[in-house]
Amino acid sequence: MKILDQTSSLFWLLVSGYVFIVCLNHGIGTIWNPGPYFMAFGASGVMICLSVICFFQSTFAKEKEASGNPFAGKMWYKVVFVLICMFLYAKIMPKAGYLIDTFCLMSLFLLMARKTKWWWSLATAAPITLITYQVFSKWLSCGFPRGLFGY
Repeated sequence: MKILDQTSSLFWLLVSGYVFIVCLNHGIGTIWNPGPYFMAFGASGVMICLSVICFFQSTFAKEKEASGNPFAGKMWYKVVFVLICMFLYAKIMPKAGYLIDTFCLMSLFLLMARKTKWWWSLATAAPITLITYQVFSKWLSCGFPRGLFGY
């Protein structure tokens, strides 16, 4: 298990290092006037730090005994469900628009994660959707597709 952790951390260190260098070459701007590669630069910097930490933790940790199938008891159907939902979210957004699409996605995710009543997930998804719309569309001037009803 130790060698797998070391190998995966080195792989992600190389990938994030490559992205970090590409972002620097294309220009990241400043903190007050960020360029188009600023977020990728920051994310790759975080990934570099996490990869180094993971590598050293796996190097200096004691070897654990293998405990059978690592996938046993996990709810992999939820991972598949989330991936399918995210794919559909990206495909449907140009037609349905941000508000409708995000509200439906948040409602589904809240139903799946919290196992609450359906009306509670709808009541929680509505303000989340409106707040994210306000932040990204109005304050940060991100352009979202208008959708069915023009909003």
